[in-house]
Amino acid sequence: KARDENADAASKQRAKFHIQNYNEIMALNIDEDADSNIEINDGLINDIKDELFRFFEGCSPESEEPFKRFITYSCIYLSVIAKRPLHPVGIDMHNGKTVFGEEKDGETVYYCDIKEEQSKIAKDYYTCQYCVCKPSELKEN
Repeated sequence: KARDENADAASKQRAKFHIQNYNEIMALNIDEDADSNIEINDGLINDIKDELFRFFEGCSPESEEPFKRFITYSCIYLSVIAKRPLHPVGIDMHNGKTVFGEEKDGETVYYCDIKEEQSKIAKDYYTCQYCVCKPSELKEN
C-alpha cells in the first residue's frame, strides 16, 4: 500500500510539474528578432518526439493524444530550451532515489539517481538521454 501511495504522490507531483511548465511556456515573450533566441535542431526535436512516442506505446498506450502531445512538448521545452530535468527536482522515483540540483560556479547542475540504472535496463526507449541530469554517480563530493 505504501508503494501505491508513493506512486500516487509522484503522479500528482509530475502533473503539477508539467502544468507549471505549460504556464511558463505560455508566459514566454517570443520575439523573433531577439538576440537571445536559440537555434533549435529539427532533427533533435523529431528524435525526442519519436522516443516519447515509443515511451507512450510501451508504458501508457491508453493515454489520449492531447495528453501525449502535452507531455511531449513539455519535455521538448525542458530539454532543449529551459535545460532543466524531465522530472521535478525532489521527486521520489522509488526507494528514495530522486532528482536533485547543486550550485556549481553560479550554475545549477542537475543529477538523477536512476539515470545510470535506466541506461542499463532500457530496451525499447530511453527518454533519459534527452534529460539534462547527469547520473548521480558522476557527482563530485
